[in-house]
Amino acid sequence: MSDSSPGLEAAPRVRRTQQERRDSTRLKLLEATVECLVELGYARTTTLAVAQRAGISHGALFKHFPTKAALLGAGVEHLFPRIIAEYRSTIDATVSSPGDRVAQAIERLWSIYHRPELLAAVELYVAARTDPELASALSTVDPPHRRHLHRVARELFPDVAATHPGFDAIIELILNAVQGAAVGGVALPDNPDHRQMLALLVQLARSAFSSPPPP
Repeated sequence: MSDSSPGLEAAPRVRRTQQERRDSTRLKLLEATVECLVELGYARTTTLAVAQRAGISHGALFKHFPTKAALLGAGVEHLFPRIIAEYRSTIDATVSSPGDRVAQAIERLWSIYHRPELLAAVELYVAARTDPELASALSTVDPPHRRHLHRVARELFPDVAATHPGFDAIIELILNAVQGAAVGGVALPDNPDHRQMLALLVQLARSAFSSPPPP
């Protein structure tokens, strides 16, 4: 009995374009890079390990990323917007007063910096001190990432951002303090000084944001 009766024909397969196949392969490699960095760390993450995890040949990897440094830089570049989007959606989901919003934003930032994938990204920045090729790759990733962070901060606190000339400096202080403490927390995760630091950051930010800007 034939299965070719009307209405039973299989839908024709839609062939992906070459660009779609390239984009799919690139995405697999980027996701595999982040996973390797989280599980293996910078020192043990190799291009071969990434290719194997992505299910792609080692040679095909180098068609997309000519060097390991280029791959790692692209990996964190792929990661950062997703982390920021998750951070923003969490803050937006909670209705709070401006003062509470400051505390919530800093507390959530602290939580985000303890995510394994973000700590893995920070590990790359530390490794770049002695790896000029990696430092060069990250130098093209970090400026737009930093601008994105400041743009989100301005969207979260539009009134303060519009009137306070020191707004960006305050945001930079908060980012650097939280990031530095998170890195230190890898060795000493239960450091009680970190909670005190966060409380002080909240206090300083509330005070700065509520004070009239200098003439």
